[in-house]
Amino acid sequence: VKEKLAEEMFQKIPVGVGRKGEIKCTEDDLDRLLAEGVDWAVEKGIAWPEDRDHCEENGRMDMADPSSVSKRAKKRGMKQLGTLGAGNHYAEIQIVDEVYDQNAADTMGIGKVGQVCIMIHTGSRGLGHQVATDALTTMERAMSKDKIELNDRQLSCARIGSREGK
Repeated sequence: VKEKLAEEMFQKIPVGVGRKGEIKCTEDDLDRLLAEGVDWAVEKGIAWPEDRDHCEENGRMDMADPSSVSKRAKKRGMKQLGTLGAGNHYAEIQIVDEVYDQNAADTMGIGKVGQVCIMIHTGSRGLGHQVATDALTTMERAMSKDKIELNDRQLSCARIGSREGK
């Protein structure tokens, strides 16, 4: 049974570098997804309403602004929607065999020994990577302008009151 389930998951979940997702969307769809999060997926029938309960911020960031996302990031994201990725990205079926902290386990909905659950790690894929790259580039320009020096590019920053900082 385990092998059959693993094979079925491998067949149904697009994985690997360059794999395209089965979920087709236009740029308008992606803007709605970026603004509405899980609510968009529920409307499209690819998520359940209760999925909100298991997502950070209930699957939607109130301050999300799709107009702040570059065209390049959106182009990368549209192709990868619904994919798992490669490297350390995975979908894994797990069985709870021991509970160390009942309160924490109950909060996460995995409080019963023998319960089957799934763990997924996809990272940010192309869209998230591009958003981060775009933000770092903007911050680096702001740092140069304000003569801020750091020894690690990924710690880039901007003055909080500046256009970039906002």
